[in-house]
Amino acid sequence: MARVLHLFAIVCLVTAAVVVYKVKYGSTYEAQHSAKLRAEIRAEREKIATLRAEWTRLSAPARIQDLASRHLGMKPLDVSRIDDLSRLPEKPKGTGEGDPIGEFLDTLSAKDDVAGDPLGDFLRSQNGAGKTETTGSVRKGN
Repeated sequence: MARVLHLFAIVCLVTAAVVVYKVKYGSTYEAQHSAKLRAEIRAEREKIATLRAEWTRLSAPARIQDLASRHLGMKPLDVSRIDDLSRLPEKPKGTGEGDPIGEFLDTLSAKDDVAGDPLGDFLRSQNGAGKTETTGSVRKGN
């Protein structure tokens, strides 16, 4: 009985030694893997910092202006061409119903003495005088 007990204790000790060895080896492996990942993250951050610095250098307004004037023949913007919004024309007065863009175009054609809508006149002449067609995109009664 004592020999069985001793044998059982030896088996337990060997099993415990194997488990401790596996835990130690696994933790060492995980520590090395973690250190490797930290090094990769550090390298990626350094690459990102380098790319940001390069982007800042490449997108500098003075550099872009120099390249534009050298290769594209562009000139700096004339400040006299910039104006404020107070010089925009007034919003066209409409009834609030119908087509405000169409009303605006009608006022423009009346000012310029342009004879009507040439495309509309052409389409009306092709479809028949005064004939209106429904495309199906609009329901009747709306």
